[in-house]
Amino acid sequence: MKSDTIGGLVRGTDWPGAAGLPPRRLLSPRICTLRVLAAVSGTLVVAVAALGLRDPLASMSTYTAALMALNQIAPPLLLLALPGTIRAGRLGRGKLGALTDLLLDPWAATTLFIGLSIAVSLPGVFDPSVANALYAAPLGVLELVSGLLFWAQFMPATRSIRPGWLASAVAWIGAMPMTVVAVVWMLSPGVLYTPYLNVICRWNVPPLVDQRWAGFLMLVAGVPVQLVGVWLLLDSGRDR
Repeated sequence: MKSDTIGGLVRGTDWPGAAGLPPRRLLSPRICTLRVLAAVSGTLVVAVAALGLRDPLASMSTYTAALMALNQIAPPLLLLALPGTIRAGRLGRGKLGALTDLLLDPWAATTLFIGLSIAVSLPGVFDPSVANALYAAPLGVLELVSGLLFWAQFMPATRSIRPGWLASAVAWIGAMPMTVVAVVWMLSPGVLYTPYLNVICRWNVPPLVDQRWAGFLMLVAGVPVQLVGVWLLLDSGRDR
């Protein structure tokens, strides 16, 4: 038996503000239209972000914006587009259910999200061989997958953490490393990435200025998940 804290998927009506909606409203034409719009918007974000990954050395800020779009903007949009059968928590049993439980495990998803954020943003923290292997991998795909798994902890279709305060804590724990890295990028007196030391970016600005722009973009990209954490916390307080 699973615990009451982290157990089976929370039903779609457990999203803050949606508790009073009757089941038929969740399958209404308007809701279905919003899901389609979310799917189209998420797909467009992924497509546009992919264009920004074609030339990483052209601009650190552009490259960061593309990664943040894949990690923080596309995931909630794509997750909001999930069909009603998944929103109701009917994900199946057996191997499919086991795989779903593993992928949606809050602590595994949060650990992956934090680890990848630090590894990509501050590669000097890790052994050079690990950093080189990471940058040889498709970072865009890794950012999108980690973002999907992390955001799945707060979305109505896939949320598995029942208490709102705990889901809020997970949101803030996951967002903090990204916020710290963004501040480090903005306040650093020197360029942190060797490949950008002698590169004039496409905006014709020095590498240090480009790095600070990248830090600001990362800081802004981390705001939505923090706001979701506040929302979940306030909603859990109203339920007491």
